[in-house]
Amino acid sequence: MFDHVFSKIAELDIDQSYTYIKDTLEAPIAAENLFSELYEKINDVLENPYKKALVQDKYLASLGIRSINIKNYYLYYTIDEKQNLINFIRFLHQLRDRITILKGSIEDLM
Repeated sequence: MFDHVFSKIAELDIDQSYTYIKDTLEAPIAAENLFSELYEKINDVLENPYKKALVQDKYLASLGIRSINIKNYYLYYTIDEKQNLINFIRFLHQLRDRITILKGSIEDLM
C-alpha cells in the first residue's frame, strides 16, 4: 500500500468545498456524505493507484496526473514510485475549468 500526502492547495480545496456545502448550501449531511466517499476512494487509490487512467490532456498526462471522480468533484493525484507515495494535488468541482486550473497551478504542485 502507498503512503500519501496532500498539497496545501488540495487541503484548501477540500476545506472550502466542505464549508461551502455545509454552510452556504446548508446541507451538512450532503457534506458528510461527500467526504465519506472521498476518504473511501482515497483508500482505493492507495491500494491500487494505477487503477485510474492518466487524464486526457496530453500535457497533464505527461506529468503523470490521474483523477478519480467523487460525486460532482475530481481529486487529482500523481504517483511517486521511488518514494511509494501518492500526491493528491487538487480537489475541483466538475463545473470548474479543471484543466486550466491545473495547468495554472502546476508549478506550485509538482
